[in-house]
Amino acid sequence: MTELALKGFSKVRSGFITVFASWIIGHMKAVGKAVELSRSMAANEQIARQLLPEYREHTYYSLLAELNRKTMERVYGK
Repeated sequence: MTELALKGFSKVRSGFITVFASWIIGHMKAVGKAVELSRSMAANEQIARQLLPEYREHTYYSLLAELNRKTMERVYGK
């Protein structure tokens, strides 16, 4: 009887650990993507100023929006 109880407890504990570890890993990946996105968008502000003479059909804000849209597609996929 004790052996059955210990096996059952072991399975519950290992299942909990697996679920908890996957939850933590999922949250860490989400934080990593958020950091990557925010740093890329901050860089896009400087890049848009430098690229503006090359793209005369754009204003600063439209070029920045285009760069940020492409960044979001790259980070989060489509």
